Order: sequence, then C-alpha cells, then structure tokens
Amino acid sequence: MSDIVYFFKNNLYINLTNRCLVKCSYCIKYKWNYNFYEYNFKLNKEPTYKEIIHKLTLKLKEYPKVKEIVFCGYGEPLIRWKEVIRISKWIKNNYPHIKIRINTTGLADGYFKKNIYKELAGVIDTISISLNAHNEKTFNLLHKSKIPSAFHKIINSIKKAKKYFPEVIVTTIKHPAIDIAKIKCLAKKLKVEFKERDYF
Repeated sequence: MSDIVYFFKNNLYINLTNRCLVKCSYCIKYKWNYNFYEYNFKLNKEPTYKEIIHKLTLKLKEYPKVKEIVFCGYGEPLIRWKEVIRISKWIKNNYPHIKIRINTTGLADGYFKKNIYKELAGVIDTISISLNAHNEKTFNLLHKSKIPSAFHKIINSIKKAKKYFPEVIVTTIKHPAIDIAKIKCLAKKLKVEFKERDYF
C-alpha cells in the first residue's frame, strides 16, 4: 500500500506524485525501488485532495506535536500546484500554528510557463530548492531534464522565490562531483539559506 502522508524526523510529509521534472543519476527512488526506510512511495494513482486531507487528519491526531508539514516524495510536488494550494489552505485554516514547506526542483515555472510562486504566495512558509550542482556543466552531467537551460532556470527560480516566500533554502547533496563550497557561496550571494543533504 502506498504511503501518501508519512512521519519523519518530527515532521509530516505529503507524497503527491511520482512524476518529476528532472531525472537525477543518483536518485534513490530507483536504488530503493520507491521505498524510503519503512515507507512505500510508489503511487499506483496520484492521491486526491480528499484522500490527502483524510490521511493528514489521522496523522495529526497521531502526531499532535508536529510543527511543519512538507510536500516531498519521489516526485515534483509543484506538478500538482493547484492541489498544493488547496491542501495548504486547509492546513492554514485548521492548524495555523503549523508551518508549510515545499521541496522542489525549482523548474515548475519552466514546465508550466507560468509564475507558480505567485500563486503559492501566502500559503507556503518555506520553499526548499534543490540545486545539486555548482555550474551548468555539472548539472547536465548528473541530471537529465526536458526543460532547456534547467540549471539557469533553477538559479532564476531561487531569485524569484525571495519575492514570495518568507524563507528560501538552497540545498545540495554531498556528491563527489559537486563543489559544495561554491553552492554555499552562491546561496550567500543570493541571500538565502543553505543546507547540505546526505548522499545515499
């Protein structure tokens, strides 16, 4: 059975889709066959708004001290940005003390050719954008995307995000091909937070 809402490190996470805008050479969804520790993220069908709300309600009763809910699974949540907004509004109306974060590739605008961040303003507290490369050459070496000039679009996405969200985080995995110091320097230059993630 697929896990669409799961508890991890004191937060609740929402697994909206397996569809993604980037195919990463190191992605653990292939290595781990869509599993994540004790959870199964393989979606036979994408969950509906009602299914997500039902599962969230149950999990929030089970874990009443949760302080953050995160849109993050084995896919790009913003492919379903309208559902993200509906679910986030429900959270804000019913649990105003809980922060909402979205983990994204930063390529949704390029995919939809629309300013998705403007639509999300006011309902998302934190946006975490996965850069995972210090330049375009390294990005193209490690990733495949149908969106042209993906690396530069992610950089522009980081700049744009600052206009719409209270907190913007740039992340990278600790991969041997990635110069983490350069990404950290870039984040400082752009005046956003920086976070390293484990490389499995």
